[in-house]
Amino acid sequence: MAIIIIFLAFGFFYIKSISGREKAPQFPGHPVLIELPEIKKIVGIVNQGESLFDIFKRQGISLQYLPEITKASKKVYNLVKLKPLRSYVITTIKEPGSEREELSTFKYSINDWEYLKIINTNDSFLALKVPVEYEKRYALISGTIENNLIYALGSSREHQRLAIELAEIFESEIDFVTELRQGDRFQILVEELWKDNIFKGYGKILAAEFINNGKRYEAFLYKIDGKEYYFDSKGNSLRKALLRAPLRFKYISSGFSYRRKHPILKRYRPHLGVDYAAPTGTPVSAAGTGTVVYAGWKGAYGKCVIIRHPNGYKTYYGHLSRIKKGIKKGVKVKQGEIIGYVGSTGLATGPHLDYRVKKNGRFINPLRMKVPRDRPVPKKYLADFRARVNKFQELIAKLSNSDQAVASVSVSEER
Repeated sequence: MAIIIIFLAFGFFYIKSISGREKAPQFPGHPVLIELPEIKKIVGIVNQGESLFDIFKRQGISLQYLPEITKASKKVYNLVKLKPLRSYVITTIKEPGSEREELSTFKYSINDWEYLKIINTNDSFLALKVPVEYEKRYALISGTIENNLIYALGSSREHQRLAIELAEIFESEIDFVTELRQGDRFQILVEELWKDNIFKGYGKILAAEFINNGKRYEAFLYKIDGKEYYFDSKGNSLRKALLRAPLRFKYISSGFSYRRKHPILKRYRPHLGVDYAAPTGTPVSAAGTGTVVYAGWKGAYGKCVIIRHPNGYKTYYGHLSRIKKGIKKGVKVKQGEIIGYVGSTGLATGPHLDYRVKKNGRFINPLRMKVPRDRPVPKKYLADFRARVNKFQELIAKLSNSDQAVASVSVSEER
């Protein structure tokens, strides 16, 4: 009975939205009117050649915000570089009794993986890069090599990207230009990214198997100290201290030789490196982590970079069209970091990279060199790593024995 009396004494309020105004039920002698801000959301697509000025003008947003949000986002993303067909969302707010619409947030889709979000904090604007949240499903893709890896996977841009990533995973084990064989087989466990039940592309390759000339190679993705690496099932790293080919190339135009007829000088002389033919401007990466000991013009070698690595190794990159800005003597570089671009400077008949490797002062053949692997999975993580490998193998088995192309089995990202 006491509960009923208390309920009647304080009343019961039910709020209903009517045209941007919130109005509570009218009780005799107690009229209540609550006014809420009017919030408007504008969703659009950037047109060809359209600037932020054009968008704001077309959507009726005050142009006074342009300098503020452009300045706030400059260090995060340059809003001058709006790309056509990318989406944006503008949210405005109008306080009760005011005729002025305030810009609340501006979102711009930078790419399929992240978007720019600018928030009005009243005092200033705050710009952030925010990752796009996708639903992850897991797919098993397999194929047989008839011509090349890209042909085997498919011609779409997403499949081409997968082919490149698969080649990068196994590049220290297999030369995908010279060692690929007809009949080689592969299998990839990969994330599929979905948004609003629409396929948006592939995410990470979680596990892979490649059978090359009868020999089986495997890879499993695992995170250590915040960074992800690929290992075989025993925990050995697939990454080696040096790469045999520090670029994506079309073909080997000249191999390692102690007696080669020079195409320009027309006389026999040693060619103690490998020439990788590739279009001018193709990025060239550091074959391994090390320190730049030379960057500049080096006679017949043209524009050249030389890097010193641990364990007595040095790598040479010749005939570059240009050296990347910031690459100079004394600079430390990481494996895979771009150091220059393919060219034909010096004595060269066409665009290519002359890649050379020295071990303890002696040139060796990059295609036959045996270099140490990167560190294996640390002992303290081995049990967890094996458990993760088992999860991947179970998922592969499930997908292999299922009519489904995709499974939504959960694979934890945490250790």
